[in-house]
Amino acid sequence: MRKVYKNIFGEVISKSNAVKQDEYHLYYYEKDSDVLKEIEFISEDSIYNINYFISEDENENQVFDYLKEKSDFFDVEKKDAVDGFIISTNKLYSLSVDDQPLISRTVFNNDDPENFICSQVINNETQEPELEKTVKCWYTTDENGEKYAAIECSYQEDGKLELAVDKTSDPENEQNWEHFDYDTFQDLQAKFDTNISYYKTADLLPQEAFQK
Repeated sequence: MRKVYKNIFGEVISKSNAVKQDEYHLYYYEKDSDVLKEIEFISEDSIYNINYFISEDENENQVFDYLKEKSDFFDVEKKDAVDGFIISTNKLYSLSVDDQPLISRTVFNNDDPENFICSQVINNETQEPELEKTVKCWYTTDENGEKYAAIECSYQEDGKLELAVDKTSDPENEQNWEHFDYDTFQDLQAKFDTNISYYKTADLLPQEAFQK
């Protein structure tokens, strides 16, 4: 593994400089590559959080045993590429509270890995999404060319749209935002040339919604 020390602002620093800081981050990369495997968040020489990026060929139980020796609080992330989308599955452990992780699944477009389009909480027992906790975002750019979440959606237990908040008319002024639900979704769609039917239900991936 290749180690890189960074300050809390993400700037690369030396090890000798890092240990003088109250807080710093230690990045582990696979040898001779830029593939990030692990980030340790360190404060006063103690690891208070770890982000670990698991690969297909790793044993999840072994990774868990490795991480729990370092910290009570850590997140294991697995990324899968599916038809132009990135699905990130996160298992967040807080062992001082519970042995069971908080599981979430987040979807990004391949060409925009920074802005999620869907986020779901997964039930530990059933491994199924709790649809009423799903959040979806549709993005566009403002007058300055900055991308922002122009439509934010929440859902009912059956996966139908509960509320879509449209900010496009006045992104900075909440009083001018428009609200739509499952029954008025066609009025929201009529405002856009882009097909936004994906946002009518809590389905994880767009192709699932388009088949309905």
